[in-house]
Amino acid sequence: MPWVDFECPDGGKIQIEKCLVSCRMGARCVAKPTLMLMSKRREWKGKISATQGLNGTRMEYLKITQPFSERPTDRAFALLGTFHHLKMQGVAVPESLTEEWMEDEAGTGMFDCYDAEEKALYDFKTCGCYKINKALGKVKEENEVIIPDGEDGSGFYKSGARKGMAKTRKVITWSLGDPDIFEWQMQLSRYAWMIKDAGFEVERAYVQATARDFNQQNARQYGLDRQIYIIPVEILAREVVVPFYLAKQEALLYALANKETPPPCAPKETWDGRRCAGYCPVWQYCDVGIAAHQKAPEPEKEEVV
Repeated sequence: MPWVDFECPDGGKIQIEKCLVSCRMGARCVAKPTLMLMSKRREWKGKISATQGLNGTRMEYLKITQPFSERPTDRAFALLGTFHHLKMQGVAVPESLTEEWMEDEAGTGMFDCYDAEEKALYDFKTCGCYKINKALGKVKEENEVIIPDGEDGSGFYKSGARKGMAKTRKVITWSLGDPDIFEWQMQLSRYAWMIKDAGFEVERAYVQATARDFNQQNARQYGLDRQIYIIPVEILAREVVVPFYLAKQEALLYALANKETPPPCAPKETWDGRRCAGYCPVWQYCDVGIAAHQKAPEPEKEEVV
């Protein structure tokens, strides 16, 4: 029982297929072509995908077994990523493979682009400046520096409580710390090993991250100087990647076979609770999700596609 309904602006619900035929409110909140693109869903076929494995098992179990609805307007960020991928599909790059579906004993996956000439794997992400800042490992440092004094004494306060004291200004600098890219690293490592098993060489992996909210203010706030970044991603060892996905697949299949709701998602999978309070599509079937909605306002959404 996957995603079956669109939720309308008035809170009412309508089956997706019926919405595409006729709007229940008389005036559409989103144009029909956009709704048709949004309504594309991947059917569960019994094997966990590379992206599903990074989500909480409880959330994925509930998405498979329970009917749920989503507001079209809440899928705007996902739509940006879809448009990005559709544009890429129309570009024929020599010595490359794009949007190829793969399958093995640990699940399935579809990578964005493999360049055989470079022996490199690329994944295209559309995300917020905050996410790119974390992926780059940027650390913000703020310091007060004394403004040099001029001949007219302009470097000192001439009145008020700070009279005679040197004037200062805030200087922001950025240094590099540890990148926060576990999910990207695990996902691309999964693709890399599947491609290697298919007989291709993969020496490097990259995320091409496009900042959807790039502007002058966000650039200053997050230490960014451009809208698109190519971020190198280390390919993890097979002994780390494959057992991880096998375990996630086994847990999901066990829950489905026994009709048993899995334990709550891990903090990393819920983004320390922000996902539960903000946009888990099946929160109403989860005690943790219900509690999160009762005690916290909906946070600003940060979806990466």
